Amino acid sequence: MEPKTFFLNPSTAVQKQYEALRTFYTEKLSACQVAEKFKFSESYFKKLRYEFNQALKREENIFFLKIKPGPKKRFTESKVIEEIIDLRKQNHSINDIKAILESKDKKISLETIDQILKSQGFAPLPKRTHQERTAIRIPAKIKSPESVPLEVQNEEFSTEMNAAILIFLPLIEELGIVKAIEKSGFPETSTISSISSVLSFIALKIIGNERLSHDTNWNMDRVLGFGANLNVLPKNGTLSTYSYRIQRSSNQKLLLELSKIFRNDELEEGEFNLDYKAIPHWGDASVLKKNWSGSRNKAIKSILALIVQDPSTGYLSYSDAECKNKNDAVIDFVDFWKESRGTAPKLLIFDSKFTDYKNLSKLNKSKEKIKFLTIRRRGKNIVEAAEKIAEDKWTKIRVDGKSRKVHVIKVHERFTKLRNYEGEVREVILKDHGRQKPSFLITNDLNIEVKDIVKKYARRWLVEKEIAEQIAFFHMNQASSSIVVKVDFDLTISLLVHNLYRVLSNHLTGFENCTVPTIYRKFLLNGATVKIEGNDATANLKKKTHLPILFELPWLKKKTELSWMGINISFGPGTTS
Repeated sequence: MEPKTFFLNPSTAVQKQYEALRTFYTEKLSACQVAEKFKFSESYFKKLRYEFNQALKREENIFFLKIKPGPKKRFTESKVIEEIIDLRKQNHSINDIKAILESKDKKISLETIDQILKSQGFAPLPKRTHQERTAIRIPAKIKSPESVPLEVQNEEFSTEMNAAILIFLPLIEELGIVKAIEKSGFPETSTISSISSVLSFIALKIIGNERLSHDTNWNMDRVLGFGANLNVLPKNGTLSTYSYRIQRSSNQKLLLELSKIFRNDELEEGEFNLDYKAIPHWGDASVLKKNWSGSRNKAIKSILALIVQDPSTGYLSYSDAECKNKNDAVIDFVDFWKESRGTAPKLLIFDSKFTDYKNLSKLNKSKEKIKFLTIRRRGKNIVEAAEKIAEDKWTKIRVDGKSRKVHVIKVHERFTKLRNYEGEVREVILKDHGRQKPSFLITNDLNIEVKDIVKKYARRWLVEKEIAEQIAFFHMNQASSSIVVKVDFDLTISLLVHNLYRVLSNHLTGFENCTVPTIYRKFLLNGATVKIEGNDATANLKKKTHLPILFELPWLKKKTELSWMGINISFGPGTTS
């Protein structure tokens, strides 16, 4: 652009206003002519002249900036200079001083700090060891309080992300979880009751705490402590020591009580999926045997833990991490269920290596004629024999899958004998089912349709994956270099909390089939403020996208008396997110 064009064709609004006023006052054109030339309305140009004259009376220049003469210097407050000098006297480097000041929202450059120190006569610091630098840089840690029983008094406290335990407290009361803990005979400590001790583990399981050795994440959280009727939760050493005082008998009693609590006569079909999970133990010093881990596709040093699930309700029904004989675990569960419900399971579903054929014979010969469904162990000979079966001997069946998919597979049904099994079993051979080799399903149920046999075992494959996802949230298969919590107790608490999550999800419309991690992330990972006045506690949950759905839970709509605490708790939305 040429200089002449710049002046003759003003582009910005301010430049047009300036040229219009200059033309009006110097060239003596009428207001109407000037407004038309610069494309202003007459009323606007009139207003522009009025504001310009008012600015002149105030001796203001509205078009040109006034340049202030004098040197340009940075100004540092005297209080900041004094703080810099005081920090250098404590042997802090300029980097340390900058970091400390920035933590107090005081922005200052390294060059400025260096100039101030030099002007005050300070020499550069001598070279220091890492230990000397660290001792100066790191302030003393705040000591966390010891865990003691909660003293009910008027107070207010909050948490940034551990509000999940509050949402479960009314549910724990309504289901009678505390009474079940009392009946189980768990040990007490000199200061903490058995109820508070077990609830401490439940609180950590609910928030999916990764490792009990990370107690700095929660050792000062009052809300988590409130959930266990304590000021704060016990430290990792206390929890670890406590878990090793617990015997299998206490876990067994708790499992019996839980089987009565998590009971749904309308949905239960008497069918159970039984599976082993390898809970690893890392470290070269580990003396544990190697067990196959399906999630890692290799054998690892681990504890073999039994988990039983009711597929009709999604509840975990039984667990055992102290199996003395792997093959007899199925018989132990049958005895447990008879003691709990007074009746035997109707159908047990498990994989080929869960138990031996001798125990299958025991199930078949039992008084209740317990049905089983499993996979026959494939050998080279039976695979070759199945591949030789004529094509016209196979029957096509349609099996409904997830997402409305329909699978067409081929089946061949026959009766066969097994080693150490008295009598014959019904065998269903599958092919064209997504696997390279045929699969061999065996059962002693002679009345069930072939299509239902395939569907029930296919459902077990899906449930096995789901159990793995749920257990991963509770960090059962992410143990540290040493097992700091007794595994059988840890597994029992995981079962309890899993079932609590299942009850919760069943009440969340549209989220009934979500996994535990999804429920926790969408609904429970939140902050809250607890205010106690007398015997009433109000928990205000921070704003969250799915909070309106959460407040539709029946136990959040009313005030609930927590019998083991002597406190009435109610809920409401907070004012912040």
